[in-house]
Amino acid sequence: MTARILVADGSATSRIMLKVRLAAACYDIVTASTSQQLMQSLRNDQPDMVLLGTALTDSDQISVCNLITQQQPGVTILALAQASMRIQILRAGATAVLSPNVNEQMLLARIRCLLREDARDSGILFSMAEASATFDDGRTGDICLIADSPVRAARWRQLLQSQLNCRFSISDPDNALASAAIGRSADLYMIAADIMGRGDGLRLMSELRSRQGSRDAAFVVAANIDHDDTATFALDLGASDVLPLELSDRGGTEVAMLTLRKQLDRKRRADRRRDAARRSQLWAMTDSLTGLHNRRYARSRLSEIVDTARRQGESFAVLLLDLDHFKSINDSYGHAAGDAVLCDVARRLETIVSDRGVAARFGGEEFLVVLPQANAWHAQRMAEEIRRAIGLRGTLLPSLSGGGEITVTISAGIAICDHYRPDRSVEQISELVLERADQALIAAKSRGRNRVVIAPSEAWLHT
Repeated sequence: MTARILVADGSATSRIMLKVRLAAACYDIVTASTSQQLMQSLRNDQPDMVLLGTALTDSDQISVCNLITQQQPGVTILALAQASMRIQILRAGATAVLSPNVNEQMLLARIRCLLREDARDSGILFSMAEASATFDDGRTGDICLIADSPVRAARWRQLLQSQLNCRFSISDPDNALASAAIGRSADLYMIAADIMGRGDGLRLMSELRSRQGSRDAAFVVAANIDHDDTATFALDLGASDVLPLELSDRGGTEVAMLTLRKQLDRKRRADRRRDAARRSQLWAMTDSLTGLHNRRYARSRLSEIVDTARRQGESFAVLLLDLDHFKSINDSYGHAAGDAVLCDVARRLETIVSDRGVAARFGGEEFLVVLPQANAWHAQRMAEEIRRAIGLRGTLLPSLSGGGEITVTISAGIAICDHYRPDRSVEQISELVLERADQALIAAKSRGRNRVVIAPSEAWLHT
């Protein structure tokens, strides 16, 4: 989908020029010349970012940034302003500031970078493999400095640590990669574009961005300000921002501080979204009472196991287990007692199955176990282990149900699959295996309960 950019500029000439440049890059452009038009466009057009040019006809750039951040927090603002105004505009809420005379390549690279970061923030591109950072000492994050010399790295740390309440570390490429490989990545990496050779800092950043342990970190590249092509290339490779290599003057240090703080804030927001997405995914595949996987997840995993087994010519087993006379527990002791029994059975089931297969609550008092690469001997052995573990020890009932202890038993039906007809789909095989296991479970119930029955043959799958 084409990104929409709101160009806000008080000069009609500037608006037209920016619109032409961005439209040529295939962006959808809307424009505003006053603060009222800008706010109305933010509400109605919902642009992906604001490109703030010169002052609007009724407001200066700082006031506009303050207005946007107060009324529409979270909007990405790229401002074009003189260097003397950069700090004030960043403090007012701009995401980034470029010179009004910036060349087209750098302008487009910065826009692509900001849109990419917004996509990652909104969850479109994030990976859920990395746990979010936790700060237990009041600090706001870990920053790893990788410069072209130890002296420069120490200088960066000296200038920045007085401005930012962060943990700073100095590293080299090998140690940074090694730390990321064992899960000790930084929240933000500030890397010189050229460390020992031309562009090796950019290659290091690309490597860190590709590693599971560090892919969700923020990356800021420090480059020679005379090399616009390096900064442009860094942004397109995945840098979140670019800073001058030399931070000697106070203004440069404050700009660096504001830049790093914004990137850490963005990282923290992405971590929160990642955590929320992880929780939502966990809830979507978990039974809320027992904590086991739920029926939806179990059916999905069964299909995956069937597909793998068929392609590799392996066998697998399905166990359906049902608590005996469970209705009488609810009728005699109440639903709180029934819930306690279900939870206790689920814990014992999960302990036995562990990583050997998939255990799920399939519905009511029925449980499902799927065992990849298992034959009849493996399946029956596990089913008997589960049956004994449940029947030999009682469940403590809650005081709400009168306390005490109750012992329950379980019946199990097993279906084994080790042959596959080529015209059967994964879904058909899954349904047939479940149906066969259910028939075996019914047989176990009819033969007196508290027993395991194996479906007599798998011929039904390939005849």
